[in-house]
Amino acid sequence: MLIVMKRKMKHNVDNRKWRNSNNQSSACARQGIVGTVCHIHIPGSGLRPGHSRVGSKTDFILPPGHKDPDNVIGSASRASAKGHSRQASRSESIYTLRRTAPPTLWRRLLCFVLRRSPRNDLEDRKRVVVPNHMVPPKTPRKEHPNGRRVNNRVRTTKYTLLSFLPRNLLEQFHRVANLYFIFIVLLNWFPAINAFGKEISMIPVVFVLGVTAVKDLFEDRRRHASDKRINNSTCRIYHSDVDRYKKVLWKDVHVGDLIHLSNNELVPADILLLRSSEPNGLCYIDTSHLDGETNLKQRQVARGFVDKQEAFEPSKFKSLIEVDPPTTKIYKFHGTLIHSSGERVPVSTENVLLRECLLKNTDFIEGIVLYAGHETKAMLNNGGPRYKRSKLERQMNLDVIWCVLILIFLCVVGAIGCKLWLTAYSALPEPFILKDLLPSYDALLTFWTFIIILQIMIPLSLYVTLEMCKLLQVYHIHNNVDLYDPLTDKRIECRALNITEELGQVQYIFSDKTGTLTENKMIFRRCSIAGIEYNHPHLENEGNARTGGSLSILINPQMQEDLGQIGILAEHGYGPRQVHASRIQEFLLLLAICNTVVVSHHPHFDMMNASGVIEPVPSVFQQSKRNKTTTTTTIANATVTTDPDITAGRQNLASSNDRYSRLTESRSVTPSPPLHDVLSDISCSSNVPSFSIMNTTDPTPSNSLMPDVDEEPVIKVTRPKLLNIPSLLFASKRNGNNLTDEQKAKLKRSGTPSPCELKPIFEAESPDELALVDAANSYHCKLLKRTPHNVTVLLPMQGTMDYEILNVLPFDSVRKCMSVVVKHPETKEIILYCKGADSAVLAKLAPVEDDSEMKQIINTTQQQLNAYARQGLRVLVMAKRTMTQAEYNDWARKHTECELSNDNHDRRIRDSYSSLEKNLTLLGTTGIEDRLQEGVPETLLALIEAGIVVWVLTGDKPETAINIAYSAKLFSPDMEVLKLMARSKEAAESTIKCYLDEIDRQYNESTNSSDAQVAQASSTSSVSQVMPRVAKKSRKRALVVDGKTLTFILDKRSNLTKPFLRLTKFCSSVLCCRATPLQKAYIVKVVKEELKMRTLAIGDGANDVSMIQTADVGIGISGQEGMQAVMAADFALSRFKYLRRFLLVHGHWSYDRLSRMVLYFFYKNAAFVFLVFWYQLYCGFSGAVMVDQMYLMLYNLFFTSLPPLAIGVYDQDAPEELLLAKPGLYRQGRLGRVYRSYSFWLTMADALYQSIAIFFLVQGAYSDSTIDFWVFGTTITTACMFVMLSHVALETRSWTILHVGAIAISIGSFYAFSLLYNGVCVNCLGLPSTYGIIQECLKSPVYWLVSLLSCVVALLPRMVFKVIKNMMCPDDVTRALMSHRRAACREPPITGIRITF
Repeated sequence: MLIVMKRKMKHNVDNRKWRNSNNQSSACARQGIVGTVCHIHIPGSGLRPGHSRVGSKTDFILPPGHKDPDNVIGSASRASAKGHSRQASRSESIYTLRRTAPPTLWRRLLCFVLRRSPRNDLEDRKRVVVPNHMVPPKTPRKEHPNGRRVNNRVRTTKYTLLSFLPRNLLEQFHRVANLYFIFIVLLNWFPAINAFGKEISMIPVVFVLGVTAVKDLFEDRRRHASDKRINNSTCRIYHSDVDRYKKVLWKDVHVGDLIHLSNNELVPADILLLRSSEPNGLCYIDTSHLDGETNLKQRQVARGFVDKQEAFEPSKFKSLIEVDPPTTKIYKFHGTLIHSSGERVPVSTENVLLRECLLKNTDFIEGIVLYAGHETKAMLNNGGPRYKRSKLERQMNLDVIWCVLILIFLCVVGAIGCKLWLTAYSALPEPFILKDLLPSYDALLTFWTFIIILQIMIPLSLYVTLEMCKLLQVYHIHNNVDLYDPLTDKRIECRALNITEELGQVQYIFSDKTGTLTENKMIFRRCSIAGIEYNHPHLENEGNARTGGSLSILINPQMQEDLGQIGILAEHGYGPRQVHASRIQEFLLLLAICNTVVVSHHPHFDMMNASGVIEPVPSVFQQSKRNKTTTTTTIANATVTTDPDITAGRQNLASSNDRYSRLTESRSVTPSPPLHDVLSDISCSSNVPSFSIMNTTDPTPSNSLMPDVDEEPVIKVTRPKLLNIPSLLFASKRNGNNLTDEQKAKLKRSGTPSPCELKPIFEAESPDELALVDAANSYHCKLLKRTPHNVTVLLPMQGTMDYEILNVLPFDSVRKCMSVVVKHPETKEIILYCKGADSAVLAKLAPVEDDSEMKQIINTTQQQLNAYARQGLRVLVMAKRTMTQAEYNDWARKHTECELSNDNHDRRIRDSYSSLEKNLTLLGTTGIEDRLQEGVPETLLALIEAGIVVWVLTGDKPETAINIAYSAKLFSPDMEVLKLMARSKEAAESTIKCYLDEIDRQYNESTNSSDAQVAQASSTSSVSQVMPRVAKKSRKRALVVDGKTLTFILDKRSNLTKPFLRLTKFCSSVLCCRATPLQKAYIVKVVKEELKMRTLAIGDGANDVSMIQTADVGIGISGQEGMQAVMAADFALSRFKYLRRFLLVHGHWSYDRLSRMVLYFFYKNAAFVFLVFWYQLYCGFSGAVMVDQMYLMLYNLFFTSLPPLAIGVYDQDAPEELLLAKPGLYRQGRLGRVYRSYSFWLTMADALYQSIAIFFLVQGAYSDSTIDFWVFGTTITTACMFVMLSHVALETRSWTILHVGAIAISIGSFYAFSLLYNGVCVNCLGLPSTYGIIQECLKSPVYWLVSLLSCVVALLPRMVFKVIKNMMCPDDVTRALMSHRRAACREPPITGIRITF
């Protein structure tokens, strides 16, 4: 007892101490909130320490029409030179979660029922995160400083056990049809107007609601299983009670926890980086799961912790973190580290790792959790599947409204008829007419009675059937083997489940070029250095390049020979060849260092295992110095070291696999899944040699042969046994977009590398940079190491050179170039190396004399640039500038002032960069090939033949884009290419007007000539024979427009949008060059809104997201640029070539099937309603029904439910091979010819005629008989069933076992139910007795003859119409189908000698 009391007293004292310290820290935080903003500048850095792009590719994804706010109230100064700002971002008003009021009582109760924590919207503008190890372990949550924060458990399910029924019903009641039928059920409970039994009237609505609820339950159950997998993943959290990291589940991670992550491990929450295994406090992350960008982003520890990396201990971390409330802005974060001394250190996005990011190229990191669970940026940006409404569904909803009006009309007619009948027979005695009821009041009650008995006029089950059809269509599309890509092992993914029919009605396609039409695998093809061109036509492994083989080039012998002259002295010093060789070397040096490529030479290991236990791993150099017996062999000038202890190394490797065992789960529909086990497929052979990292064939001094950037005098470097496997095997197989295709191919090979594979692993922001660095590496100008302040390269004849990076001037879309400022390690010269677009770099060259050598080089290079563009190559120009120390110091001082400025910060930074990037000296240019994907020309040609207008929107030069357009068959040689490349609004307006006038003139001439030819041919030939000849004279047109002209066109003040769109209507293809991502979205928007066309946008990158989301149908290509486009799209394809089958086959089928299914649904419901209405003519409009109530309720639900499904899912109006061979058949859906605005009324007229035929045939057959009331109704029901199913047989275009089974099951279910119901149920549910009715009918010949005659009479007009139509004027599909069948029935040609006797 005494011990317990002491412990309690100690616990209370600890709590009091904690509260006192917390109050002090909070006071400190409050004092600092409105304090002076600290300006931070890192000397010697340009924009920020290390390289990071100024803007992400997704920064520009804003809604069309969004304007930047000029002033933001309460904004503070810019916080630092790193680009952080307290000022609200451009997208804050749209994307930021705003909290202004506390949760109300009812909201708190609702959150309690739904198991969601209520958001306290009255939170301070800043929240303080306290390290959890500073708080006593058993502190109650209410007293815990982080207790109000959510935990890391995620829940993407919509329902809970308690909320499922009420919430699901509430969602279903949003449908007007469901509310209507609930209203009908309630009406039927009034005794004065009830027409059916109370229980019977509930059957349809209960069935529909139940089926929908079961479907929603299964979908939510799958999300629950995914959430459970995610939440039960493991990570390592610091526990103060044991003073070490321990393995915990993701769901048990809390705000304030210190976390330890290893290489290739997903980040479980938003954390602040405090420690990294890298010496400079850096780490690299892959954000492709979060924003789709596959480039590696650099993060660094908070300021002040760089020097404490080795001495960092979690228990000694006592600082508080002040952060903003959670927002959806991925690239905006601001916080402050508050040390115990009161010092405040600002932190920004560069110091934060977000949930779903993947740690790369770093052994381990440690950080503190800032946001967890649903407050992380990944979860705040998480969206579910998209639900759009197609044009067919909108037309169907309009027709449902017409059904409501028809129903009201019938009910009004019935009420009027009832009143007239009661008035005419008012003298009848009491049993027939109630004397105490007025005819008008009785007519009013009869109106509501008719609403009940004619309720199936509103097709409630149509919505359920339509949804089931779409789900089954999506299932079959997803599992179509012809849409499966074996190279990427990806199928088509359908994220929007309710617009499959829209795929068959696309009129305009807007496509990105790079990565969508092309492979986005850049190949270094040509370069020009000082006006001398070098070609690289071949790859190392040309045959396997398309299937993931090597993309490394074979060196040009002439260039290699010229480069070899660099160390050769001429008789009188350096000659022209030596000067040119030095230019080549400097050109290759620029390729190697003017980039953001990250170098990795070996796999990364963490000394801490999955359970948090430290397991020491010897370093590479320690292992290499151990005295052991080794065998060294030279193979192709590459050193191979064989370790006799390789077996022990494999055992160590196997024992290390458990530390990655927590990463074994696959990605699912819920965010933040763990990775696949990256080590699961590693297989070590019996003798795995350890290679030196670099090939050492260059005749360079011995100290330059080794890529040892630390310059240790190591003769032979051998990896430790634990690392004695190829480094590429540790790359993530699933997330390998950061590797070159060559490296991806190596992942599939055996564990033993060949000598040609001895080069570092390059991971770049873009494939262009990767191709340039790889080309420089092929000529032995090798990038070895990169840090924020240094870059190490290995140069021929010069050895290892360590350049100091003074500034990195990142690329932006205004300057269109990137530069790096370095200091030469020997001459101490300050050199700026610049690469960028030709239009930008050539304008920044230093002025030269007209007759100088440099002027000739510039002119020659310009000609070569034009030639590269005509060949479809992506061109970059390389230049440099050498400056003095004084010049650089003066610029650095002015640049620092720009960084610290508040007004027009971005523009001043750009101007500062441009002031340095001037007076450049041309080094050369490159031409990089981004070749077309397989099947792209055939696909585009088929889409154009289908009548779809194809727009290609790209940021490339017009020359490059036009060449690609011809290669892709977007343009054909017989097309007339119109070009819009104006530099002013007036020029754009005059050019458009000129083209339109010319087109009008050509049209008038062709019209006049055709009129003359028609008049001349009227006496000799038909008009149909003359018009095609006239139409052939007009050439197809293609339009090319550049981004500058688009700026004028899309400006609403210019009034050029409509003339431009009118011009595009005369063109079958449009090519937009130099288009920005926002312009892409605007183009799609104006075409969709102004021309009222159905649009499809397809792209593969984050810069295509705006365009994809603006279009009616968005398709993402899961290619080289991550998954952002896929996540924003309605459908995902692995390659562009699958779009042909996707639209021309599945789109055509989906539209045709659903159109005919919807019309059939309207027909069968209306026909049955009309049958009930005709009977009112014989019962005084009393609301009596001759059909049994059970038949009336089950008619839609069971007896006729399967045939519409068979039509909507499995019917084919044309075979697949015919649709692919004749793309013009897509015109049927593109023009909406199956389901037109008048199709509904034709269907109603057909239903009206068939109901008249059925009813009056049966009435005439039994007119003089004394049959039972129910026999008459059963005969009509049977005749109606046979007519409906015969109608399905006429509408079916392709008979399968499913179609036959649907009809057979429908008839069988009707008779099975009737025999059971009429044979067993004497008085069920209070219904009128129909005992033995069906048995009586089956014995009567009249029953069978009337059913047969009804089918013939009712369907004869439709059959005659179809026969005449197919003979006289068949549609395109019917004509093509008949030709296809005639060709298939012809006798095959004789290929030999046939002898007959």
